[in-house]
Amino acid sequence: MRAPTLAIIVSASLSVSAAAHAMEIRQFDKMDLHDQGDYVELLIRGAESTLTAAGRADEAAQVEKLFTIKDPGDRDSHGIIEFELSLAHAREADARRVLKDANAPRLEVEDAMAVMLKKNGIALPDSFFTVNANFHAKLPPRQ
Repeated sequence: MRAPTLAIIVSASLSVSAAAHAMEIRQFDKMDLHDQGDYVELLIRGAESTLTAAGRADEAAQVEKLFTIKDPGDRDSHGIIEFELSLAHAREADARRVLKDANAPRLEVEDAMAVMLKKNGIALPDSFFTVNANFHAKLPPRQ
């Protein structure tokens, strides 16, 4: 992973207060695929709603567009493709950090979304990091 990407992911995770109720990537990876999809969908809607509540409806519309536009022949939107790449980088960064320090704070799915949106010129308010605080998986975790 390139150092700037790692720095962005780490700084994003450290900028959020410890009281935030975001989901660690390692927990997310254990969820059933349908629950993962629901979680990501709620993150997208949460990004839009927190931006709108912050008076940034234009950026909320950019999020909507990013997760709607697909290239011909693509199954997923630009936003989903970029998010999955950001999440893969965050997984790698998380593993490296824990190898260096077993007590390092774990990276969260919200960090990957925030980094991806930041790369698209959209900085999320801190309130975004708690949008899924009450999420409960509907299906048993994968083995």
